[in-house]
Amino acid sequence: MARNRQLAAIMFTDIEGYTSLMQKDESQAISIRGRHRKTFEITTEAFNGQLIQYFGDGTLSVFKSTIEAVECAIELQKAFLEEPNIPVRIGIHVGDIIYSKEDIIGDAVNIASRIESLAVAGSVLVSDKINDQLRNKGNINTEFIDAVDFKNVNRTIPIFAVTTGGLKVPEKESLKGKTKPKESKEFEFYRKKSLYVLGFLSIIILALAYYVMKTSNVDSIKKEATLVVIPFENMNNDDASDIFTDGITEDIITHLSKIQNLQVISRVSAMHYKNSNKTIKEIANELNVNYLLEGSVRVNNNQVRINANLVDAKEDKNLWADNYDNTLVEIFKIQSDVSRDIASALQITLSDNEVLRIDNQPTKSAEAYTAFKEGQRYLHQGGGKVEELIKAEDLFKKAIEYDPEFCRAYVGVAETYMEYIFWGRESPKKMLELASIPALTALAINSNDGGVYGVLGAISYYKYEKEVAIRYLKKAIEINPSYVGAYNKLAWIYAFEGDLKLMEENFNKVLKLDPLSSKYVGDMVQAYYYLNEFQKGIDLVDKSLNRFPNDNMLIWTKATALSGLEKYDAAISLYTSRSVASNTNWMLGYCYGKTGQYDKAKRILDYQLDKNKKVYVPAYMIATIYMGLGEKENALKYLERDYEFGGQGLFFWGLKHDIKFRVFQNEPRFIALLNKID
Repeated sequence: MARNRQLAAIMFTDIEGYTSLMQKDESQAISIRGRHRKTFEITTEAFNGQLIQYFGDGTLSVFKSTIEAVECAIELQKAFLEEPNIPVRIGIHVGDIIYSKEDIIGDAVNIASRIESLAVAGSVLVSDKINDQLRNKGNINTEFIDAVDFKNVNRTIPIFAVTTGGLKVPEKESLKGKTKPKESKEFEFYRKKSLYVLGFLSIIILALAYYVMKTSNVDSIKKEATLVVIPFENMNNDDASDIFTDGITEDIITHLSKIQNLQVISRVSAMHYKNSNKTIKEIANELNVNYLLEGSVRVNNNQVRINANLVDAKEDKNLWADNYDNTLVEIFKIQSDVSRDIASALQITLSDNEVLRIDNQPTKSAEAYTAFKEGQRYLHQGGGKVEELIKAEDLFKKAIEYDPEFCRAYVGVAETYMEYIFWGRESPKKMLELASIPALTALAINSNDGGVYGVLGAISYYKYEKEVAIRYLKKAIEINPSYVGAYNKLAWIYAFEGDLKLMEENFNKVLKLDPLSSKYVGDMVQAYYYLNEFQKGIDLVDKSLNRFPNDNMLIWTKATALSGLEKYDAAISLYTSRSVASNTNWMLGYCYGKTGQYDKAKRILDYQLDKNKKVYVPAYMIATIYMGLGEKENALKYLERDYEFGGQGLFFWGLKHDIKFRVFQNEPRFIALLNKID
């Protein structure tokens, strides 16, 4: 017998009191059953359902669409309520089934049967999974009844009644059916009586527990909700599906980061474990997390199936697992469902705002989503290569063409322009003007998206609008509590204010959420440089270099910290050991100048000046080389020129503390420049 698995909405119906009626009036009972079956067959076919079997006075049917299953149930009850009415009960659940032409089996079938057993005549009861899919369906309303423990079902299931069309809603107290047995009155009496004794014993036990916890290092009962989403496995084994699968992982991370009481490791650190052979415990220890989400993705034409598994990483124990099937267009719905289920598994109660943010579906265009994910891939490759940034921008704009209301695509365009500034690839003034348009467009589309406020905060940050930037960034964190980039920008702002405590507080949050990102480690080392905490920076970067000894950014930031300690020869050795820009870097030119190697310094200066004739080079970098050569007038001239181009935000905010330019602290032109950006 051929069998296959599929996701389906399962509906059970039966006629209340049919057996009793059969005993009283057999001909009437047969007539009612005949009308019931005829109505059922016509209505089920109209809503694309499939009748699996009749059994006595009941039916079992399946639907590919949850919405159509509920709409069918409503129409059935409307028909059965017409005189002479037929007292029918209906229960619906959705889940994975093993299906064949002869029958269907699976836990979902058993649960649907048990839900139907709770119903009363004229009612339609549905599970929480059905109810979740009805939330955005404005013409179907439901009412929560109770959370029920069914026989042979290992989880408590919230039950809802459909209220649309005046359908009957059972009273919570009247619920009967295939539930776990309740305690007898006699047992309840003795149970209550025994509570007095148990209460006394509990006091003793609690006192002992308190003593043990005070005198040992026992972990708290409830673990901190820290989680990493390991890159999902691509079951299709092709490059296109691989990009899509990585995109799913990223989006689930984004969805989960909207949950206030959950700390989610960022995509950069999570992606280190793609195709990793490390055990769950090893990954948990390296990232200092308590929970791990893993899974797989399979795409077939326009259908997608996601398998997800939540693991207690410290105990290496499965907490929850489920399958999700839907069309590519509904991919965000799957991600929302995964986020809700994980919150439930971790006993996190979601606020109304969190539910609203998680349930938001950014686009219903599969083409827009695909273009957007490809754009993110180029944007996140790092290194600031112009060709990659151009591809990212084009793909985000392509996504907007497919869906002009796709908020995230506009954020993607703005973030791409910000990368030009970070890597010094274009004039900040020009890029900030370009970035403001898509950022404000995104805000107009969705004012409840953390990414929108994150990019607006970045724009304000580069414009030296400190207070505005802080407001935007804190709003971004309010919406996405695990938003690493927002914490990073806040850390920089506090660094340039000279507030070491708040700087470290925000950077430590960054490194907790993204512990394997060399970019953010490098940022913190550079911030220590501006605060003249050079040795702190060296100690921090050395830990990361033990893990990533050939990382060019880490090598660069350590060399820069050494230059702050005036260990120029050691810095030069590190700068020249890098696999990129080992002989043309501007900080290398500065160090050559400080050690009296003027010819080498001037060669790098000439290289940068010649390069500036062809492409944008931040004037600050050229000013730095002039400082190494002791040419203060030229250094000042280029600092002033850099400001005219919009400045290099990170460098310019640090001018007040930058040891390289300390000799200018009483120079009127330098003071005037600082006043412009203060």
